Amino acid sequence: MTWFFLTITAVFFIVIETIIEKKTLVKAHSLEFAAMFAFGNAIALSPFLFVADLSQITLFMLGLIFLASLPSAAASFLAFKTIKHNQLSESAPILALLPLIVTLFAYAFLGERMTTMQLVGIFLIVGGMIFLELKNFRLGDGIFRKGRGKYIFYIVLYLLVGGVSAMFDRVILFRYKINPLSYLIFIQIFIALNYIIFFLSKRSLIRELKVDIKQSWKIIFLISILTVSHRYMYASAIQVATSMGLVVAVYKLSSLFHVFAGKKFFAEDGIARKIIASIIILGGTMLLVIK
Repeated sequence: MTWFFLTITAVFFIVIETIIEKKTLVKAHSLEFAAMFAFGNAIALSPFLFVADLSQITLFMLGLIFLASLPSAAASFLAFKTIKHNQLSESAPILALLPLIVTLFAYAFLGERMTTMQLVGIFLIVGGMIFLELKNFRLGDGIFRKGRGKYIFYIVLYLLVGGVSAMFDRVILFRYKINPLSYLIFIQIFIALNYIIFFLSKRSLIRELKVDIKQSWKIIFLISILTVSHRYMYASAIQVATSMGLVVAVYKLSSLFHVFAGKKFFAEDGIARKIIASIIILGGTMLLVIK
């Protein structure tokens, strides 16, 4: 049961992390926050370069990890954009749709087979999403209310870009069998490098970034510590578990806990409906990942 303890601890860390992120994003800009988050992760992981197994990290692999860092950097920014401009209890179930996109991408681009149980899982996830927004379709509220078009675009783009990022993860970690810690270190360094290059090309944003770093570096570093901790525990759980699907299924419980956090810390409404929708989506996710 070591994998279960590692995964549940990772869930605990990611829920705390997301609550802090949501509170910080109230005052911060999503782009500057994403950049600071990337810098914090790279700094927090740098000491592990001295203990990680780097024997598999060739020039080819570094190039592949750099390519993987591009959609990963974009996905992190879009996730923060979604969290900032939507209720946490509503955005969490929507972000939990990512395994659906990953399954469809793996079927289309990696040639992985789709079982009958996975098809049932897809219908459950879609049904859960419809139930989540059913009231909104009637009343014009929530993420589909008038004037929210660009935020729906951010969510859809996150799911697509996140799906591409997950394809890189799957190829690098499972086809090339790269050590998870080594991969995590280098992809976070490259993500930070991507943001540095972007901000150097947009010098007008550098002053704002400096101000944000000065004001928020302590809380960002705390978030980075939580992020590194939950990602390392998640990767460690995958290494020791007999089934990766079980790890992913337990890990995705975080979306349900986020719904409770939305009620507790942000006084969000419609929690009963969102809990039911989250459970339906989680059930579909379990069918997708448990083979």
